Amino acid sequence: MTPPGRPKGSHRSAKHEGPPMRAAAAVAPPRTGAPGRGWMPLLALAALTLVAVGARADDNRAQVQQRLALTARLLADSSTLQRIAGSGSREAAAHLESGRLHHALAADALQRGDLAAARREVEEALRRLAQARRLVPDAQARQSAARQRYEQMLASLERLLESWREHAGAAAANDGDRLAAMGLIDTARHLEGAGRPEDALHTLASAESHVLAGMNRALGTREVDYTQRAAGPAEEFQLELKRHQALSDLVPLAVKELKPGAEAMALIGRYGDMSRAALAQAAQLFEAGRAADALASLRLAALHLQRALGAAGVATPAPAGAAP
Repeated sequence: MTPPGRPKGSHRSAKHEGPPMRAAAAVAPPRTGAPGRGWMPLLALAALTLVAVGARADDNRAQVQQRLALTARLLADSSTLQRIAGSGSREAAAHLESGRLHHALAADALQRGDLAAARREVEEALRRLAQARRLVPDAQARQSAARQRYEQMLASLERLLESWREHAGAAAANDGDRLAAMGLIDTARHLEGAGRPEDALHTLASAESHVLAGMNRALGTREVDYTQRAAGPAEEFQLELKRHQALSDLVPLAVKELKPGAEAMALIGRYGDMSRAALAQAAQLFEAGRAADALASLRLAALHLQRALGAAGVATPAPAGAAP
């Protein structure tokens, strides 16, 4: 039954008015145009990613360019080129030519934008050049290093000989090993003066063997006198310091010649550390004006060195006043 005042069939149109229209509007797609707020973080992330990728590419390109520049400098090094050419080494010359080839390939790959190939080729070029230089070492640099080692070894031997002479006295003057060592040292000086530092080094190594043998024998028979001769603690400190230096020089010589085992080497290292610590303490005490205390610490440092020598196979009598 139709309500009064409403025409027939009007109940159908009432069902599609009001809320149904609002529901349709709610599910309608958003308007096109400016992106919504949800798109902004994604766009920012994409932009940062592109910047990072570009920066990495620039870094990789710069690294390749640096390697290419280094290779070019090596290939233009006239002293190296002359050394390789004058050596007559075919292998070194072949590595040099291979380095040139790979350098050219690397430059071409970089120009084409192929960074991976450019990096691979320039690294191979550097490897080849390093092999060429290794086959023909720099004689001047080698001689300079040999001369430096010669000077260090000569100074050490001279200190040992002086200590031997001071403490053994007349017993050392006619010792066969001492005379042999002195003769070899003179020969080494002549060789170094003639521009043959490597030969001089070999000669000094032979002199070292004689010094070790002679000092080992003198120490073992107590020909070296460790009794105090100084008038006071300050003078005695300087004397003990010279003795300490002689013992310190003798330790590496004993290790080199006698070749102690692993356990002995561990002991030698431990005693060496203890000696250095006691020596540092002795220096501090002496600077503070406590000469007597400094002397006791210095004797302890010498005792540690003698124990290191004992571990290496060299028997030494303990200095006077040292703790057992």
